[in-house]
Amino acid sequence: MSNTPPISDADVHKAAMALPSVFMTEQWMGSHVYKVGDPDTFKMFAILNPGKAQLTLKTPSPEIAAMLIAAEVAQRHTHMPRGNWVMLKIDRLELDDVEERLQTSHTVVTATLTKAARKKFALD
Repeated sequence: MSNTPPISDADVHKAAMALPSVFMTEQWMGSHVYKVGDPDTFKMFAILNPGKAQLTLKTPSPEIAAMLIAAEVAQRHTHMPRGNWVMLKIDRLELDDVEERLQTSHTVVTATLTKAARKKFALD
């Protein structure tokens, strides 16, 4: 890891909101929940716990989740044990890594939207 400044909540928010058709809601005791779609048709792809250096997101496979956990930059999300969700320890990563993981989670979740929803949000 280089001597770059730590990743801030604002950095994560900016990266998540830069992805296509994303909006954020505040839920679950102040967590920032990032969703693709709109309030009527959406899927969650990331959860930021402000001030805790934790970002929950979906990985594309159990192997990627296991690799992140083995590298000690993530842990299994205790409340989301299925579906390859992990909690990244963003204080152990570079911003580029976090942005890449957000993009991947967004892509994985977007693929699970209906064809009509992907067309509606110009995600095809």
